[in-house]
Amino acid sequence: MHIKSKNSILTAITLIGSLTALLLVATTALLGYIALINDKRDAIKQSIVLYENLHKYKACDTMLKEYLIRNNLIMVTLDEAKAIMGRGEQLITDKDIHKTLHEANIEIFVENEHYFYAYKADADMFYFVNETPMTPIPKYLTIGTILLLVLLFLLYRYIKRAMHPLQLLHKNIDKFSRGEVVEKADLDADDEVALVANAFCEAASTIDHLQKSRILFLRNIMHELKTPITRGKLITHTLDESVEDKDKLLDTFNAMEAQLKELSDIESITSKAQHLEIKEYALIDIVENVYDILYFDDVETNINEEIIKVDFNLFSVALKNLIDNAKKYRKEGTEILLKVEDNSISVINEGEPFSQDINKFFEPFTRDCTDTKAEGFGLGLYIINEVVKRHGFSFTHSYEEGRHHFSIVM
Repeated sequence: MHIKSKNSILTAITLIGSLTALLLVATTALLGYIALINDKRDAIKQSIVLYENLHKYKACDTMLKEYLIRNNLIMVTLDEAKAIMGRGEQLITDKDIHKTLHEANIEIFVENEHYFYAYKADADMFYFVNETPMTPIPKYLTIGTILLLVLLFLLYRYIKRAMHPLQLLHKNIDKFSRGEVVEKADLDADDEVALVANAFCEAASTIDHLQKSRILFLRNIMHELKTPITRGKLITHTLDESVEDKDKLLDTFNAMEAQLKELSDIESITSKAQHLEIKEYALIDIVENVYDILYFDDVETNINEEIIKVDFNLFSVALKNLIDNAKKYRKEGTEILLKVEDNSISVINEGEPFSQDINKFFEPFTRDCTDTKAEGFGLGLYIINEVVKRHGFSFTHSYEEGRHHFSIVM
């Protein structure tokens, strides 16, 4: 599972950063455009004031010279003016404004990042160049945009690095949920996310060790118990038939063996390391396997050629426990019905209502205290419910007209 999905935080940050970059670039371009307009406006204003001064004073007048010095304006010769007008570009592109200035005998050119003014006053031509260079707005815009994009890239790298602990945490949680080994974090960062990621890895490692210890303990216990039970059964079979309580002793060993099998089923089902092998099977084959396990087939059924997609062994365990549970708690002399309809498999038996809520019996080691004859650890319904949940099915119960209806809904 990849963290960088369309709904991930990093993707959201990337999207927000990209939109921010576009907005900032657009804002910078707009400010540059406004600055360019103001620059042109100042140039036009200066050309008009200079034009007024040319009509007001003579070219050699001290007042005009002082004005030119204050505004960094110098006069150029006719040859220089022709060269400038030949190379330069008209500043005013708007036809109406250009026409108005032209009628007033004013021309404004841009040449080598300087403004050039040409005038006709009293039949004389005057040419001036503004020594103050134009504001290099395109250059500023380019530099500003590059700096802005570099800044946003560095910010993105910083955020991505800061998000790494969260990505690692997500990855480890996903692994932990599947029962896989969690990757050790050892993050040097001291922010909250890194601390949480490190703490989770340590907790997951501790839980993994406890899980392995529990499984090892259960397997050792079951292995150690199997030997004396098997030995006891062999010894019982060698006893003379006349020995008192031989059958009871054999039944006791058989019961212990069955209960040990239930514990083995619990360990197998609850183990995170076990993966389901889902395939298509004929339901009748699974039921026949259950009959072989139980040594019992006194069940009425309407099964024909139904095909189901399940893990053969685990589903057999669930169905075995369901039929065995019905057998233990049915009224004496009544039948057990295995019914298939729509997308459900139901086991139905007559019996007394339970003394507690059905959900209580889905917990391990819970039995119905009203029936003292029933044997077992009270794991049957718990095992069934766990197997059903592992398959993604649902397990329901209802009590109607003196009958228990246990259904696996697929």
